[in-house]
Amino acid sequence: MLERLQYKNHMGEVIDFGKSGIYVSANDLHDYSWTISQKNGKISSFKRDVATRTLPVVIFCSTVSEGVAARNRLLEVAEKDVLAKKPGRIIIGEYYFKCYITGSKKSQYLASRRKMDAELTISSDEPYWVRETPHFLKKTETSNYGVTYPHDYPFDYTNNIQSSKILNTDFTATNFRMIIYGPCSAPSVYVAGHAYAVNCDAEAGEYITIDSVAKTVTKTANDGTITNIFNLRGRESYVFEKIPVGECPVSWEGDFSVDIILLEERSEPKWT
Repeated sequence: MLERLQYKNHMGEVIDFGKSGIYVSANDLHDYSWTISQKNGKISSFKRDVATRTLPVVIFCSTVSEGVAARNRLLEVAEKDVLAKKPGRIIIGEYYFKCYITGSKKSQYLASRRKMDAELTISSDEPYWVRETPHFLKKTETSNYGVTYPHDYPFDYTNNIQSSKILNTDFTATNFRMIIYGPCSAPSVYVAGHAYAVNCDAEAGEYITIDSVAKTVTKTANDGTITNIFNLRGRESYVFEKIPVGECPVSWEGDFSVDIILLEERSEPKWT
């Protein structure tokens, strides 16, 4: 039985394995390992090193022209990532694996130009599978009346408080990307009581992005210019704190919208 998967380069070009005469058979993409550090004969930590995988590919096309085109496409889609030093993605179901195709060993290519076997080498410095779950939290109409509570809440409940909730279905706390859309001034977003704050203003059409994987805080202007505003992140609470498991209340004060994309990370894609 052949496996169905895709390789998408950083430019969005796709090799669809299982279609157009390009197929992939059993492979080690589902395998994983952790590097173990030890101290005094005891395990002290685990980490992920740069990983390599092997992808056996079979090209079997109906015509010579299709076979030649498939051979060339394997290189031309993959090589763009290596030359640009921007990883592509192997996609299985809802999960993707960021990587490069760094090698190709051919066989069975002389008998017919319609056919070829190739063993692709896959290399990754982020060797885990990711599923992105977006939550689009829009501003809502609120009451004309404000309420002030006597307790020590992070803000008074006035008429511009927005609230929603997100659901993390993973088995552990997850990384995220949070996008805060302008106009806003020094926005703070509270997820499960934790504050994600940025001491920066954004005009209409601009947005602020907090990326807990890359550990970056940026602002994107209307003309697409991206500015590093890491030094303007809130310091009173950790702005890259992972999102906890389960249903999490979300609240923020201001007339703006927020996207929170949960990044579920697994050593292997979830079996279905």
